[in-house]
Amino acid sequence: MASFAGFWCTDPQGPDVVERIAARLRRLPDDHGAARTFTGGRAALLARFGAPQEDFGTNAAGTIHCVFDGDLFNIGDVKKFVKSRARELKSGSNAELLAHLWEAKGRDMMMSLRGAFSFAIWDDTNGTFFMARDAMGHRPLYLHESAGVWAFSSELPPVLAFPGTRPALETRVLDHYMAFHAAPQPFTMFRGVRKLLPAAWLELKGGTVEEGRYWAPTYYDPTGQNPEEIAQHAFSYLFESVKAHTRDLDVPIAYLEGDPYSAVLAGLASLAKRGKLSTFSLRHNWVPDEARRAAELGARRFGSTHREEQNDEAIGSLIGAIAEANVEALPIARMAPAMLFARSQAAAEPGVMTAAGGELYMLAGMRPTTAPLSSLGLWRKMRDQAQAAEKPPSKEMIREFEGRMVFNPLERAQMFRGAVMPAMEPMMDLIRQSPVPGEAAAAAYVDAVYFLPELFLGPLEAACRPRDLRPRSPLADPSAVQLLVPVVHALAATQPLQGLRRVFDSLVPEDAFWKTRWATHQDWENVVARELSATACETLLEPKSLGRGVMEAEMVKKMVDEHRRHVEKHDRRLLLLYALELWHRKHIDTQERPKEAP
Repeated sequence: MASFAGFWCTDPQGPDVVERIAARLRRLPDDHGAARTFTGGRAALLARFGAPQEDFGTNAAGTIHCVFDGDLFNIGDVKKFVKSRARELKSGSNAELLAHLWEAKGRDMMMSLRGAFSFAIWDDTNGTFFMARDAMGHRPLYLHESAGVWAFSSELPPVLAFPGTRPALETRVLDHYMAFHAAPQPFTMFRGVRKLLPAAWLELKGGTVEEGRYWAPTYYDPTGQNPEEIAQHAFSYLFESVKAHTRDLDVPIAYLEGDPYSAVLAGLASLAKRGKLSTFSLRHNWVPDEARRAAELGARRFGSTHREEQNDEAIGSLIGAIAEANVEALPIARMAPAMLFARSQAAAEPGVMTAAGGELYMLAGMRPTTAPLSSLGLWRKMRDQAQAAEKPPSKEMIREFEGRMVFNPLERAQMFRGAVMPAMEPMMDLIRQSPVPGEAAAAAYVDAVYFLPELFLGPLEAACRPRDLRPRSPLADPSAVQLLVPVVHALAATQPLQGLRRVFDSLVPEDAFWKTRWATHQDWENVVARELSATACETLLEPKSLGRGVMEAEMVKKMVDEHRRHVEKHDRRLLLLYALELWHRKHIDTQERPKEAP
């Protein structure tokens, strides 16, 4: 795995630009890195490697150079294909395999890859950059484009180091952030920087850019089948997904978070490896004792070797690390458990599997009442209206939708200064693009493409990146996303947990397992709010915070006053603004502002 960056410019760039970008890639003074320039300094590829012996992946002729960040789960299949083409391998690294795969297949190589990754390839034979992300967006890929300039990186700081970029807040995206507690893809919180979408590729050749998608979700339609058939189909599909993620592991390690989804993941892994399984959980004061007992119950059910790590860190002590790693103001309530996971000893072992912060909790419909997305029924109405005569949503529908936002439009208008990007319009576009009609498919598509990478995979990625950890999330695999959501809803209607039980009853038949008090996202949000609400209030009232000119100072003061006097509870809103302030202080205030390109 290697964090990487690169650029293509109309005008050649000097060594100082390359070194500036390389400096942002390095985390420690003794980090190992390399840089290669092409076409007289108009193009460059840089990487930070985890070990001194690592290097760029190249083909036999040395004309194709690849950097790869992440994990490739079907590396055995890819290696077998490359060797069958009589291509000699020097290291067999992911980057080297992709260099050979690009030489053999070009863009079609993407259908041969399964994993959590982003990568970039330079082909010297035709002066082409090719880059792509995995299907679910586990690993990010950031892009900055301006006149005659393209800069990209698997991390944000190197992109911001390129001349012409500015570490400034993209105020139009703030409307999304205040509505949904995320900057949904392809947007970022930084002006002039976007993300390549999940399952997307980009090819850059001589200043000409082409972009495309190599995968889009298609959903299993359970109409006309009985519940047993539906459950068996889902079980088979998800089991194959877990098998693909554990094929190269002798003994999988599953992180039990005290919820049914992580336990079911462990059960599938145990089945795939014929009982070879190790599990671990974290013990601390944030999660209810019932959830701890649920993790132990799951471990006993699957006969795994289980260990529990003790952690006594307070949430407040993690704030510095969260601010350091979190470059997009991700929800603190989700960053906190992800950071604990990343700091655990077991997380550093190869092939650790996690439910990625409980993405199935969201995908199976068990959203908190304040979650950003509307109900499935509302999505169906919005989709029908969007497809019929392009009519705008009705007032009733808009009110229902706005009731699920953190700040509704009126509150955002009172709180926020600057241009806005209406938060509902991108949702309508996605609903129009949903590949299969029907409420479950539409909701699943929006969840998977728009919010899942940011709200659930994003915190895990941000927390694990500083330690170069590569956890696997089989239940966030395209197979799970495509299948589990409509199946669970078809089986259980408004009771997703019971639908999940029907799918996995052969794994977990005991009533005690399903009736256990599981950890929920509300647990984390409540604990984070209880520990940080006072700190958030104090920070938001500091002159530095009030003087930014982004928020209306009087509105912030009023909210804090109401919260302190228990007139109205503003926990979630205050934590959102607190995360934004931490983001400003770490990634805007402290950034060295690069000079404009001459």
